[in-house]
Amino acid sequence: MKRVFALLLALLTVLLVSCGASKQEKKPSEAGRSDVTASGAANYVPAQTEPPKEIVHKKITFAAAGDNIIYQAGFTDAKNRADGGREYDFRPNYDHIRSMIESADLAFVNQETLMAGADYGYSDYPHFNSPQQLLYDLDEVGFDIVSMANNHMLDMGTSGIEDCIAFYKGYDGVQMIGGYESEEDFYTPRVVECDGIKIAFVAFTYATNGLSLKEGSDVYIPYIDDEAIEKSIALAKEQADLVFVSCHWGIENDFDPSDDQKHTAQLIADCGADVIIGHHPHVIQPVEWLDGKDGNKTLCIYSLGDFMAVMMRASNMLGAIVTFDIAQDGDEFSIQNPVFNPTVFHFGPSYYKGQIYFLSDFTSDLASTFGNVYNITADYDDLCRIVTETVDEEFLPDYLKTADTAETTEE
Repeated sequence: MKRVFALLLALLTVLLVSCGASKQEKKPSEAGRSDVTASGAANYVPAQTEPPKEIVHKKITFAAAGDNIIYQAGFTDAKNRADGGREYDFRPNYDHIRSMIESADLAFVNQETLMAGADYGYSDYPHFNSPQQLLYDLDEVGFDIVSMANNHMLDMGTSGIEDCIAFYKGYDGVQMIGGYESEEDFYTPRVVECDGIKIAFVAFTYATNGLSLKEGSDVYIPYIDDEAIEKSIALAKEQADLVFVSCHWGIENDFDPSDDQKHTAQLIADCGADVIIGHHPHVIQPVEWLDGKDGNKTLCIYSLGDFMAVMMRASNMLGAIVTFDIAQDGDEFSIQNPVFNPTVFHFGPSYYKGQIYFLSDFTSDLASTFGNVYNITADYDDLCRIVTETVDEEFLPDYLKTADTAETTEE
């Protein structure tokens, strides 16, 4: 009897072990699962996996120009050059640099003078108002983003800035930044999209020449303010891939950034903006990479100088178009290959016949006829010296670099 009981116990153990092995075999693998058909046969079904995400690689180009200031000579030139039914034609001023602006995917300019309308009369310093034809011509030349945040934005009073903002907003050829109908409008970032890359633009000015809005106006003047900078950039980052900040700041005719500029620039970098486009001093200032607190890099152009302006010094005629690439690699965006391309605004006898040239094309013949009303002397070598003493070689075109640096760049 004991032998029978032992035999039954051994048989039961074998059956239990076999069931455990059978469950283990039927456990779905990580690569797929076993489905049982109506007949009881198991079919192997591969697991459903998403295809690998394609990494996007693309690049667009950007160009930024400085202060476009229309003096009386400027709108008189435009009137004299007009034909074909136009009252004013500003396009010839930009003939020699137009190809660089047109070829950029996006181009920026600081429009220093208001375009409030003919009813205000056309005027220059100290209170500027330019013909509205200028905006259409800037568009035709190739500019996409135009800033009006500068110290002259209240030159025509409260109604003048209101009418200028309305004019810009009624024209969809360019994206205006810097003119805001209200505080809410200011905190609504201007986002420009190019080839799927979204860039948010914010603009500030240090002052408005002591002028202020009439009580009751909703217009918001974007004065440089730490809290406004932090809040506006934070909102912009939520809506775009990159953030560019336009800053009208600095000390006139000073080639070195002021302490206030450096403070504001570092704050903007710490907030995570990608590019700072600076203007106002009427001379060029350095370009540098700033390290943000989160490890980000910010390209800071402290001053682009004057793009077009009739002023008293040769250094005031010197400006730049800074070009760079905006690269996308997957979810990462970066600013690459910044180049500081110097320009010279040349005007002839009695202020007139103004045109913008690249410094590389500025000849001794042009220099000899440079604005003789002011007795300006503009020697090519002196202008080159100003550029090379102000801007680091890293950002200069090859013709302004030392031989060793240029050879390294070409390699």
